[in-house]
Amino acid sequence: MRNINKLLGTIDLKISDAQCQAIDTFLKPVENPISLDRYNEKFEKIYVPVNEGEILVFHHKPQNPTAVRPIILIPGWGSDLDSFYELYINLIDKVECFHIETREKSSSRLTNKKIPMTVRQSAEDVQQVLSYLKFDGSKDFVLIGTCWGSSIILKGLIDRILPVNNTIVLFDPMHTLWFPKFLLNWFVPLVPNWLGEVIRPIGKWLALFGMKEQVQRKRNSEIIDNAEIWKWKRAAYQARDFELIGNLSSIANEVFILNGTKDKIHDQRFYPLIAQEIPNGRFVFLKTDESNRELLIGKVAREFAGTPGTDGLPLALQPFEMIF
Repeated sequence: MRNINKLLGTIDLKISDAQCQAIDTFLKPVENPISLDRYNEKFEKIYVPVNEGEILVFHHKPQNPTAVRPIILIPGWGSDLDSFYELYINLIDKVECFHIETREKSSSRLTNKKIPMTVRQSAEDVQQVLSYLKFDGSKDFVLIGTCWGSSIILKGLIDRILPVNNTIVLFDPMHTLWFPKFLLNWFVPLVPNWLGEVIRPIGKWLALFGMKEQVQRKRNSEIIDNAEIWKWKRAAYQARDFELIGNLSSIANEVFILNGTKDKIHDQRFYPLIAQEIPNGRFVFLKTDESNRELLIGKVAREFAGTPGTDGLPLALQPFEMIF
């Protein structure tokens, strides 16, 4: 970690006033957005069989899409569809969307409490879903990850599980699971599930302690309230040694790493470092307030969906690419 800290000290994420103004213009909110109830009605639910269970996929297909290709999104740890309202209202009725929930979420239907919950297994689940939905080598699509979902995608690329011929766009990939290591190594394996339910409020307080960003705080509070304890425990323990830094050089894909916001969980300095380690990694920085995070992802997703894969980075995002 000492060498990583030395590299982190060289990262400078300053941008010009002109770039700040351009980002504000880019992030213009959607006018007259649909209600949350109407938003949920836009998605159909599909349960896809995976190893020893099923995981939930939400699908939205516009009648007359204006985008040239669909997006497939792998969300972060524990988050649900409602968490991405600000993202998808930029895409509704314009872009075909697939939202793949992962097995640590309460929506997953798992056969027993001893099944594999590793990061690699989650990557294999994603690949099984892609196969089930017939996203093979002949289709042009955008695979997007946020936070832990980005980490799952990178693990799938490292282990050559996921396809290599589509566009990869990753927001805020976690280089390691953000839970404190002493909890993962000692607390998680020793505390029974029933006790985990009892002390959930204490765990929630510890997780949110010092988190000043109100939107992120509210989001994580809701995620913890909805957590299925045994799934979180098992997935977290099996990811206790997960680390991306130092393991990314074998990825052959062009990978777009994006960031714009910071908070207690997301350390911005790691994202350009991750992009640098990937041979064909590219870092795009759109600095904005953390309350705009989902809005930012939605705007970026719309740009990529409207740009053929052969064109690479969309024109609107090119001014924000950083080269270190």
